[in-house]
Amino acid sequence: MEQHIEEPTKGTNTNGYFYLLGAIFGGLTGGFTQESFLAALIGAVIGLLFAGFFVGSLLKGREHDR
Repeated sequence: MEQHIEEPTKGTNTNGYFYLLGAIFGGLTGGFTQESFLAALIGAVIGLLFAGFFVGSLLKGREHDR
């Protein structure tokens, strides 16, 4: 039986994509619902907070799934 040798992973960090998506879609949601620039900024901050929660607790230790 052949032994399977896995190639070493490059170790790319994909966490930044989650923060970017959280900020963009949080800002869009806040801007469209309240129709103001301030609401878009607040929505972006809330989106970043949710992305931080997602990366910190839900994705912790799941490098093999990405």
